[in-house]
Order: sequence, then structure tokens, then C-alpha cells
Amino acid sequence: MLAVCRPLLVGDREHLLGAAVRPASSDPASWPEVARSPFGWGSKQGDDVAVEAWADGPAFYDLADRPRADGPPGPSAAGGRSSVMYVKQAVALVRTRVAAAVATAPISKEALRLAGHAWPGHTELLADLCGLDPADVAMLFVLPDLKVSPATVHLPLAQAIAALSPVLLLSRMRLLHAEHQRWFGGPPRIALAALNPHAGEGGMFGREEREILAPAVAAARAAGIDASGPHAADTVCVRAARGEFDLVLALYHDQATIAVKARGFGRAVNVTLGLPFIRTSVDHGTAWDIAGRGVADAGSLVEAILLAAWLAGR
Repeated sequence: MLAVCRPLLVGDREHLLGAAVRPASSDPASWPEVARSPFGWGSKQGDDVAVEAWADGPAFYDLADRPRADGPPGPSAAGGRSSVMYVKQAVALVRTRVAAAVATAPISKEALRLAGHAWPGHTELLADLCGLDPADVAMLFVLPDLKVSPATVHLPLAQAIAALSPVLLLSRMRLLHAEHQRWFGGPPRIALAALNPHAGEGGMFGREEREILAPAVAAARAAGIDASGPHAADTVCVRAARGEFDLVLALYHDQATIAVKARGFGRAVNVTLGLPFIRTSVDHGTAWDIAGRGVADAGSLVEAILLAAWLAGR
């Protein structure tokens, strides 16, 4: 994460961010705190996240327990600890207005587990650092012509389906409605993807559409949200890309990511909604099998940095 954050977060890149504020002093105690937002700020970072500083401005030091460079690439407890520390430093930088946004590379979920952390990924870690519950934030995958958000994230498929309810889906649509206005400038037309083939075909292929999904859409519309569906999952993203909808709410992780990656793998950006700051990331994982070979495609990371800068400028 260090190499990814530094181009976006270090104080000499305000010309890219537009909204970043460089501190007058390198003493973190003298930097202004971010005005309290409606989301509030948690206080879970602890004493080990005081922002380090160099003479020319805020920056990151290498951490003492970082993985040794002479071993083969792969998950490690030291790597997991270092990843969490870098994320905490990034949050500290946006909290103190040194930076306007955070862009991250992929994180190893296995390394987090080896380090003894319970967070399954960046999204949950960032929510926890801000004093939020996982249900308070959402992933949004963004392409130039398509936006897709999964209602559930890092859950086994059987658990994700069991977790579906009108209450959950309404809360997701409320969050998407508010955050799309906040970052993209207007209320979205939200299409809810179906769970079963052919959207259940009138109950022939499953009753979730009638008993869970349709009531959620009705409740959202009653709350003033432009929601529709459930729409057949195999065509809803095509319809959105053609302009019929602004945003698709998928029901589980891979229902969202397969559609996005099939349409634009390497160009999509993962935006975390619900945080008090902008956070973007790539559309892929750690890819240990090609680490250090010089063949990785940086396209999604470039797009994540550019989108973070654009959103910061807004």
C-alpha cells in the first residue's frame, strides 16, 4: 500500500488533488482536524498512528516489521501487520487534512489473518477505523459506463443469500442514493438485480424476488428513491451500460464483480461509499503468482488515483 498511497497522499501532490491541504508545520499536533461530518469520526486508530513527517512534509517511514525482501512473494504475518499500519497512517493523513483522498493497492486477506486481524478486507478495516459498522459502508465498482454495488461483500455465497432481506436491501439503496448524490452530483436510478434465473419467472424458479426483492424496491420508492426491479441479473448490467440505469445493486460479491470485470477488467475502480473521506482502489487482487516479474498491469491503479483526484476536486 505504501507505494500506492504516496503519489496521492504525500504533501507535494496538491496540484493533482486540488483539495489537499499542506500543513504549515510538520508537527502533527499543529495540523487542523477535519471538521466533524454527519458520519462522525471514530477513535480506534490508537497511539501508533501519529503521522510521521520528513523535513519536506508528511510522509511514510518503512515499518520495522515489514516483510524481508529476500524471501519469495507471498502472504506473511509481518506483511499483514504492515498493511494495517499503512492503512491507519493513510486515515490519519486524511483526518488531519494533509490529504484529500486515499487510493489503495490490493490487500492480502490471508496476510491479515496471519497477523491476527479479523477484518476480511480494506472496506471493513476502514469502516472500523472511522467508528462505523460494516453495514454503514458499501463497495461501488465504477466504469465509465457502469456502476455496480454488491449488497453483501465478503460472505460465502450461501451466507450471502441467507442474509438478504427487505431491510438490508432498503438500507443499501438508501446509502447508494445519498452517496451517489454526494460524489457524482445527482440522485441515481437504481436497478436491483434478481437472484434467480429470469428474475424467478413468476415464482417458478424461486420466491426470493416476490418475498424479499420486490418489497424492498417498493419500500425504496415509498422513501423517494428511484429504484426498480428486480431485474434479470444476466441483462441488468448491459441495460445500465446502455444508459437505462445509473447504478445496479447486485446481491452478492461475484454477481457484481463478474459483470464489471467482464466489461472492463483493469479499468474499473472500487469506491468505498459511506466513509467521511474519498477512498478508491483497484478491481483486482494481490496476484502473488506474478509479483516481482514486471508483468502486472497498473491500469486499474492509475484509474483509481485519477478518480480519487477527480472526486477530491469536487
